Formats: sequence, C-alpha cells, structure tokens
Amino acid sequence: MLIRSQYRCSFKALNNDVPIEGIIDRCKAAFIKQIEKGMVCNASFYRHENMGFLYLEEIVTAGEKSSLDIDRIMSDLKPYLKPWPEEDGDRFFAPMINVYYHHIPEEDLDVWEKERTTAPKERIGRIAFVFPDKLPSYVRYHDEIVSEGLLKGDKYAFISLHENILFSYYEEPRNNVNIKNIDEESAVIEKWLKADPESHFDREKAKGSNFLVIPCLFTVDRLDLYNR
Repeated sequence: MLIRSQYRCSFKALNNDVPIEGIIDRCKAAFIKQIEKGMVCNASFYRHENMGFLYLEEIVTAGEKSSLDIDRIMSDLKPYLKPWPEEDGDRFFAPMINVYYHHIPEEDLDVWEKERTTAPKERIGRIAFVFPDKLPSYVRYHDEIVSEGLLKGDKYAFISLHENILFSYYEEPRNNVNIKNIDEESAVIEKWLKADPESHFDREKAKGSNFLVIPCLFTVDRLDLYNR
C-alpha cells in the first residue's frame, strides 16, 4: 500500500555560490535508491523563493507506518536550510497536514499507476496563501468534501497545509475520479461555493492567482526507472 505525504522546508541560502544543481541531483539520486529498494513510488520536489515543498508516495506493508527519514535522504541540502523547531526537536523538513484529495490508493501499485502509463504526464506543484482568519473555513469545507467523497478531481491530486500555506500536487492530463467511485453530484461543493472561495486566498502573494504554479527542482517516479 501507499502512504502519501508532503513536506515543507525553508532555505536560508541558495545563491550563485551554492552548487544547487549538484545538490539537487544528489537528492534525486537518493530517492532513486529508495525506489530501487521498493520503498518509494514517487518523489517530487518544488521551490518558491525561500520555500521548498516535497510530495512523496511511500510504499509500505499494510498496517505499517512511514519509516523514511526525509532529513537523512535530503541531507545534502541541510547546510542551506533553516530548522523547524518541533516537539521532539528540530527538523529540516516539516510534515504538512493533508486536507484534500480525490482518491485513496488502496489498490496495488500497477493499478495505482495505470493512468501514468497510458500517456505522458506533467507533475505539477502549486502553492496558495490562505488568510489566517479564513483557515478554519477552508479546512472545514474541504474536510467535508473529502468525507462526502463525491466531488471529482485528479486521481493523483493531494493538498496539504503548513502554517497558512497550501501545497498542491497534481498531474496533467488529469484523470478525474472521486473517492466513492459513484456518479453523484456533490452537495458540499455548493456550500463551499456559497462561502466565497475567492475571499480565502491572498492573491497578491500568489501573483494574481489562488494557486501559483511553482518550479520543479526534481521529480522521479518508479515508472521513470522502468522506462529508461
């Protein structure tokens, strides 16, 4: 089975004096090793200004929890990152809280990745800045949409929250599904639309958009290794 997760890091220095391409190549190579070990299905890393965002699909045995140490796998980046203070000590990659998705990957890996094999896909990362006073509303409605399980969207879409920042991962072309796998209209989405979604987002920070597409530093999927 798969565990999907997202992480945020904060860069303290990335300039012309830092060999960023070499560092990123080594981090990508570290995840390739995890794929070859059968531990990871997909790892995609994105950046916006001084922030980094990692989307991860981890392969585990049913009933097991995540066992990957992201700080260790991405250790080449540590000299250029600020630590996050947490209850159990500082860490460099802070786990984000998942708030939204359209599919639960309970099937085997070949079925999970079926749509990835039928057409070339672009793996896209986006971020949004939610006004702090609007966070409870955003989370409440999206939790209700997920619980209802009827709204269709990209099978691989996954949105998580850290502080007031949302990180959204999805793939194009999209393969639209819903959690309950039935063709019924969502009632909760109407409630969300009436709550004025536009009022939740700081569009100035996102350069005029609700969600801003951000550059990908590296992306690797187990299919990339099979097809090379």
